[in-house]
Parts: sequence; structure tokens; C-alpha cells
Amino acid sequence: MAHRLEQMRQLLAYWPALLAAFAGLILSMLLLWVRQSQQLASEQAQINHELSAIRTRLEATAQATFSPTVGLEAMIQLDGGISNARFDALSKRVVTLLPQVRSIVAAPDDVVRFVYPLEGNSAVLNLRYSEVPAQYAQVQAARSLGKALLVGPVKLVQGGQGIIQRTPVFLADKDQQQADYWGVISVVADLDRFMQVAGLAEHPGLRLAVFQLQADRKTIHTLIWGDPSLATLPPAVHQSVQLPGATWSIAAADAVPNSRTAAFGAEFSASLLASAAFSALVALMVYRRRMLLQQNKTLAEQIELGLRTQAELESAQSRFRSLTELSADWVWEQDENFQFTFTSRSTEEATQVGSPQLLGIKRWESPALAPGTDWAAHIAAVKQHQPFRNFEYAQYAEDGTLRYVSISGSAFFDSQGQFKGYRGTGRNITESRLAERDLRESKAALTVALDRLQAVLNAAQEFSIIATDLQGRVSLFNRGAEQMLGYSEGGMMGQSAAVLHLPQEVAARAAELSQIHGRPIAGFDVFVEQARISGSETRLWTYVRRDGSHLEVSLTISMVLTADGVPSGYLGIARDITEQRLAQRQLADLNAELESRVESRTTELKQALAVLGQAKEELLRSEKMAALGSLVAGIAHELNTPLGNCLTTASTLDELTQQMRLSFESGQMRRSALESYLNDAQSASGIMLRSMATANELVTHFKQISVDQTSAQRRKFSLQSVVGDVLSMLRKPLQKAGITVQLDVDLQQELDSYPGPLGQVLSNLIINANLHAFAEKPADAVIAIRVERSKAGDSAESQFFSLIVEDNGCGMSDEVRRRAFDPFFTTKMGAGGTGLGLNIVYNIVTGILGGQIELLSEPGQGSRFVMQLPFEAP
Repeated sequence: MAHRLEQMRQLLAYWPALLAAFAGLILSMLLLWVRQSQQLASEQAQINHELSAIRTRLEATAQATFSPTVGLEAMIQLDGGISNARFDALSKRVVTLLPQVRSIVAAPDDVVRFVYPLEGNSAVLNLRYSEVPAQYAQVQAARSLGKALLVGPVKLVQGGQGIIQRTPVFLADKDQQQADYWGVISVVADLDRFMQVAGLAEHPGLRLAVFQLQADRKTIHTLIWGDPSLATLPPAVHQSVQLPGATWSIAAADAVPNSRTAAFGAEFSASLLASAAFSALVALMVYRRRMLLQQNKTLAEQIELGLRTQAELESAQSRFRSLTELSADWVWEQDENFQFTFTSRSTEEATQVGSPQLLGIKRWESPALAPGTDWAAHIAAVKQHQPFRNFEYAQYAEDGTLRYVSISGSAFFDSQGQFKGYRGTGRNITESRLAERDLRESKAALTVALDRLQAVLNAAQEFSIIATDLQGRVSLFNRGAEQMLGYSEGGMMGQSAAVLHLPQEVAARAAELSQIHGRPIAGFDVFVEQARISGSETRLWTYVRRDGSHLEVSLTISMVLTADGVPSGYLGIARDITEQRLAQRQLADLNAELESRVESRTTELKQALAVLGQAKEELLRSEKMAALGSLVAGIAHELNTPLGNCLTTASTLDELTQQMRLSFESGQMRRSALESYLNDAQSASGIMLRSMATANELVTHFKQISVDQTSAQRRKFSLQSVVGDVLSMLRKPLQKAGITVQLDVDLQQELDSYPGPLGQVLSNLIINANLHAFAEKPADAVIAIRVERSKAGDSAESQFFSLIVEDNGCGMSDEVRRRAFDPFFTTKMGAGGTGLGLNIVYNIVTGILGGQIELLSEPGQGSRFVMQLPFEAP
């Protein structure tokens, strides 16, 4: 046990060496990993650079290979089709210049009608794509996308693999709002030749592969060409390629991927054996120098490859330009600022405008443009990078004449999706525009007539329109007639329109017309006789539908005249009024029922109104009798004092007279006693005279008030007298309630009015104040009655005066004030109030007195009644 511990101790004594060895191992492995990463990054950068040049050449090759579809599409869109001669001529030039193109096919309506070269491809002619599911699916996909679709690899019938670009062609209508599908143009290219022309076979140091990307432009879909293992190989470099109709991914990797393993293994071994830092540093410097030399060599090769690729691209562009020069249309190109960078030679021949005048400027800034073109929408569209077709404008040629131009174009982008400009075609349409103008002028009258007829027929879905010749045979039977009558247009053409009518109705109308015109009228003349005379006739008829049911219609028959005024037939327009007639009958029944109900309800309301009127009159009489009773009670109380005084004085005087008579009869009368009796008799007579005068005055006032209030007699009177009579009757209850009355009624002009109703108004207002305003018996209760005259400057207003009755009582709330004059409204219901006092005041003032009354009141501020009364009642 002790021996083992000793061995362990000796082993642990070498821990610095073990640590140094471990640190050296870790450092060597880290150095190895760093160098491998640098080497991989450098190789990938080199491959990426080479791959960029390959991608550029591949894009240029694809652009040149499939460029014929642009010219063919533009020709078809401008002409609405293409002839065999033009198709063969253009296709022959393309196949000759581009050896990788196997064939070019045009299929209007998805049926192959044009093939070049026909030799070896005759089996394709008249092929219907719908009968070949795989190809038809490609055509339908391109059509739904509305642009070119590149598919591949495809096994070719002639042998080998190929790629096919299918371009849908759409023809725009006149209003430029909708495009009709014409067909598809297909360009077939040999895959190996295509890749050979693109230069993919010229890089033996690289493993290359081309893949089809999915719709997301990121995920690899299928292998087009090359090494399939590059799809999943980690060191492989991928770049996307934008081709006309597809997005491909090109992948590249070093052809000898394990060449660096041995070098790094030797370096790793050297780093383990070398203990000196200087050796490691020298080795690193040597390694860095070798890498720099290799990078310089690689850079030189890349530059040479780029120059060669540029030369090939310029050559392809030269071939494309020579091809466009052979076309009747011209080709143009604009940069990202919409300035012209290229126009084909045919542009000058077609527009008579030199290319130097166009290059470097925008289309809409050309000095040769003629006014009248709406450029705003076009500029907005191109700024949004939208494609456009058949945009037309006019410009002046060098000789001053107008040239009409139609252009189409679409935006193009670089590999990063950046907008680089527009490419498109143009065409001189001056001759077609002039021909269209002449054609429009020659067909103007016919177009107007057709438009009118079409508008009538389109708007007649709810009407039956039937046209006949002069003999009554149907020549037009619109859709509305089919829907209304159940007959088809084909079944009614040439038939007599009389089959649509009830025979008995036709016979009755014939008898009526015969009597009116004094000659027999029968057959088709029954329907058109009045139209012949007045030009048209509208009357109600009963149509017989095909199923035998009847239909009530309003039929208008008009005579149709030619341009020379000669009758050529008749036009009948019928509207179904069955539901309208049914609704009219139902409405008549409903009106009769409503009239009966209204009459019954009116009778009931009249009876209820009569009962209500009687009740109101009874309440008014009750109110008047109550007021009169109160007045009588006051008068009786007032009369009680003077009459009591008279009775007491008379009884005393009677006793004194009896005593004096006894003295006189007994002969004991003395002079002093007679003198005393005479003095007492004189005093008693004075007392009785004054008391009787007071009673007489009260009775006179009572009689006047009673007569005025019961008879409502009109007379002339002073306002002061009426006010005095009313206050004399109410003096006792006012004194009992502690109410002070303030008067200011000095009105010099007499009134020609009704004193009784006026006195009743004042009486009701004073009693109402006593009952409501001073219900709590305040110590300073005051009722003021005063008069205000209108200004003399206004002759109309000078005929009125204001009679104001106000108090300093409790006042009214807004709700009570608004309803104060309403009948049967009272705040003392069940406590002696009837709710008719102020209503009687309102009716008398605004009725018999011919004035107006206004109530002003607030809680705690008292109430004021302002009456505008005329000096002369109406």
C-alpha cells in the first residue's frame, strides 16, 4: 500500500510537464482548427467569385436563348396573331444564331399550329396540350402566372435532355382593362448544349450542379444538371440565378475536397514535435506566403474568366441586337432612372425620330411628343415597376407629321432583386390609327343605333318586348318575354302574336273598335289599329302563358318606322301588373275598412267630447257658484254690522218713544225730558241713516257685480270702479287673512268692455293668491294691483294697457308655472281646489276680453300676472 502511494507521488511530481504537454496539444489542435476554417473560408470565397462569373454567363445565355419569345409575343399582341411566314422567318434566324435552341413552337388556344424546324418535329404539329397531361399542366401553370415559365429537365423525343420555356400570350381589349388569352409560345433548348454555351463545362477544378428552386426561392426542388450530391454537401457554395420564367440555384464545390487534410495533418504533426516558438512562427510565415501566392494566382484566373465572360456576353448582346434589327417592331431599353439606354435601328425608321434625341432622356420628356396623352397614369405605373402593354402616344416626326406609337414593356431586376430598368418593344401604328378613325366615322350611325337597341334589350329583363312585322308575325322575342310567358324565342319566331291573348278579350276589343270606327276590325288589326292612328297605344290586356295561366299586363304597342318614315312593323312592350292589380284591390278593401273604422271611431270620439264638454260646463258652473257663494257670504257678513246697528238703534228709539208717550199721556212731560228725547232721537236717526247708507252701498255693489257676472253685459265703465267693487266684496276675507292690498289703477280713459268677466278675473286672482300664495299666513302678505300704459309713440300699442296683479307669496316651481292655466290642474286637490280658477282667468282674458295674459313666477319670489287688455273689447 505504501509502495503504491509512493508511485502516485512520483507521477504527480511531473504535473508541470503533463500540463505543458496538454497545453501544447490543445494549442496545436486549436491552430489546426483555425487554419482549416481559414482555408475553407478562402476556398469558398474563391469558389463564390468564380460562381458569380458562371452565374452571369448563365443568365446571359438564358436571356439570349429565350429572347425570341419577346419578339413573337409582341408581334402576336400587336397583330392579334402571326402568319407561318413571319413565324418561320424569325424562328429560322434564332435557331441559326443560337445552336442550343432545338425548336420553337406556337400554340394558339393550346393547339400546336406553328413549329420550327418542322423536320423531326412534324409529330408535334396540331398537338393538343390538353391531351398530354404533363405538358398541359405546364401550360396552365404559365397561364395562371401570366408570365413565362421555364421547366426542366425534360426528356426530348429527339434524344437527350432539354429545358422548355413556355410563355403565355394575352391580347388586350380596346379599353385596356382586360386581356384575352391567345395561346402559348414554347422554346425548347438542348440542356447539354445550353450548359456548354453557358461555360459550365469549362471548370474542371470545380464540381458544379444546377437545381430548380421551389416557390420560396430558397428550398431546392429538383436537379437540372450536374452533381446531385452538391445539394446537401456542407462546403458547397450556392447562388440563385434569375432566368426568364424560373429561379435556379447553381452550386459549386472544390473538385478535390480532401487535398488540405494531408497538409493540415503535417502541420499538426510539426506543431506537436516543434518545441520552439521560432520554428512555429517561421512555419506560419511560410504558410502565409504560400497562401498569398495561391490567392494571387486565383485572382488572376478570376479576372481572366471575368473578361472572357464579358466578351461572351457582349457577343450574345450583339447577336440579340442583330436579331431585333430584322424585326418589323423595334426593341428599347431603359435604366433604373427610366432614361433610354438602347433603341434598335428600326426605331428611327418607324418614328422618324433619331436615336440621339432619345438616348439619355425619359420617354415622357422627349421634345418630339405631341400633346393629348395622359402620362400621369403611365408614370405612376412604371414607378411601381408594373408591366404595361399597348400604351399609345403620339410624337412629331422630323417633317412635322404625327406618328402614333404603341409600346409594351416590363421591368427587369438583378440577381439581388434590385430594379434595373425596363425592356420592351414598340410599333408604329399610324396607319392603323388613321384607318380606325375612318372606320369610326363611317360606322358612327350604325354604332349609335346598335348601342340604343342593345341598351333597350339589356334593360328589358323585367319587360316583355315582342316585335312583329306588318302581318303580325313575331320577329323579336326578348328574354323578358321568355321569362314572363314561358315560351322560347325559337318557338315564337314567325308565329302570330294573337296566340298570347284571350279570344273573348280580343273579340270584345274588336267589337268596341268596330263601333268606334264604323267599320269591321278583326284579326291582328285589333291590336295595332290605334297605334296606326296615333303612333302608339297603351291598355290593359290579359296574356295567356304557355302553362295556361293568365297574366295581367300593361301593353304598349308602337309602330316602327324606317328612316324614310315607312312602316316596317310593330313593337309591343308589356309590363306584368298582376301583383300591382292585386295590391290595388287589396288597398281598396283596406281603405274601405279603414274608412269604416275611422267613421266608427269618430262617432265614439264625438260622443266622448260631448260628455267631456258637459262635464267641463258643469265644473265651470260649480266654480262660478262657489265664487258667488263666497261673495254672498262676504256680503252677508258686511251687511250684518250696519243692519245690526240699525236694529239696536231702532229698538232703543222705540223704548224711548214709548216712555215719552206714557209721560205725555199722564201729563207729566217736562221740557227737559222732551229736549233729551229729541236729542236721542236725532242721534239714533243719524246712526240708522249711516248704517243704512253703508248697507245700501254694499247692496248696490253686490247687485252690480251679480248682474255683470251673470249677464256678461258690455258697457262703458272705469277700471277704478270695477276694482273697488271687487275689493269691497273681498275686504273681510282679506282682512281676516292679514293681506294688504296696494292699488295704483289711475286710468283716466274709460273701458268699453265687459266689467263682469273682468271683475271675475280679479276676484279669481285675489282668491287664488289667498288660497295658494299665502297658504302659510305670512305677516307681510301684500297683493298689488297696478296699471301700466303703453308708449304713446306706437299707435297700435296705445290701444292696450297692462293690468298687473302680483303678490309676494311663496311663488311657483317651473312645472307648476307651465301647467298653471291647464284645466283641472291644482296643487290643492282634495283640499277645496277644482283646478279651474286660473283656466277660467285664461279663457276670459284671451276670449271675451280679447287680450293676453303672462305668468311670471319663481319659488320664494312671488307671482306676477301681466294682462295686456284693449280699451275696447273685440
